[in-house]
Amino acid sequence: MKKPGIGLIGCGTWGSVHARTYAASPFVRLIAISDQDADRAAAAARNYGAEKHSADWRDLLADAEIDAVAIATPDFAHGEIVQAAIDAGKDILVEKPLATTIEECERILDTRRAKGVKLMVDFHNRWNLPFVNIRRMLQSGEMGDLLAINIRLNDTFFVPTKMLGWASCSSPAHFLGSHVVDIIRWLSGAEVTRVYSVSRSLVLKNAGIDTPDFFQSILELSSGATAVVENCWVVNESSPSVFDFQCEFIGSAASAYVNASHHAMLKTYTTGGVAYPDVACAADLHGKPVGFGVAAIEHFIDCLASGREPMVTGEDGLAAARVVAAMVKSAETGQPVELRQ
Repeated sequence: MKKPGIGLIGCGTWGSVHARTYAASPFVRLIAISDQDADRAAAAARNYGAEKHSADWRDLLADAEIDAVAIATPDFAHGEIVQAAIDAGKDILVEKPLATTIEECERILDTRRAKGVKLMVDFHNRWNLPFVNIRRMLQSGEMGDLLAINIRLNDTFFVPTKMLGWASCSSPAHFLGSHVVDIIRWLSGAEVTRVYSVSRSLVLKNAGIDTPDFFQSILELSSGATAVVENCWVVNESSPSVFDFQCEFIGSAASAYVNASHHAMLKTYTTGGVAYPDVACAADLHGKPVGFGVAAIEHFIDCLASGREPMVTGEDGLAAARVVAAMVKSAETGQPVELRQ
């Protein structure tokens, strides 16, 4: 049986996780890697055994050997590439957000339905075991009714100023909030109906990056539950983790708490300071990539091989984009935003 051919578009920090996963999989062939940095694309192709490389992602869409593409480019570039990949008849795994505007997301879904290709948005926390266990508790009734949620997913100043060269083209709401919104929708089984957000812009603007420092939001859900969400890009760089991810889920019969960043399963003290190295998302186990971030990519591989539809769809991407857009609009206007159902 012919293995599906994969093309990877974008081989930066998270793109390298994709490349490692496809290279280690016995079920797909990594055909080509594209990156606007031609040298980086060539190096990644050598490192991960891709047969071809290019500085132009359009080359991958024109390649008949490639059945599916993974898109790990900056946030603002997703929409155009996803639309072109659908037009080319490729199955698609795209990093969140699906696109940065509701209009782009809606056009993408209209075209996808007409073409019939697979489209998965990589909300990989659906494979993150603490959240999987909480979902089981909610579905079994052990937690009773979900009443209140508190989630903060923040990054240190390093992320927008050094890790991302394009932070001005995104925001903490798009980059971080998309993940949180999907977690809330998936666990609660409810939709967000009303959003009130505030943001401030001081630290990053002073650093020459034109995007808000943080968003703090209250989300009301169709189930009656509420969620308080914080997404920030200016946590001090002395933090032992590049991100801060803490969650609280309060039900009528039980509560659950998640420390997804500072759990101290592994804590190191070196000349570089204190750190919590990754042991859960995209770690290395005797040369094989493992973790919930890898598991999400492997799910897409399984869908290609089996013909099944992905657990996370383009519709999920659109739903998250609508909430993030409401967060941004509410912060700009100072007023709550109602979402149509």
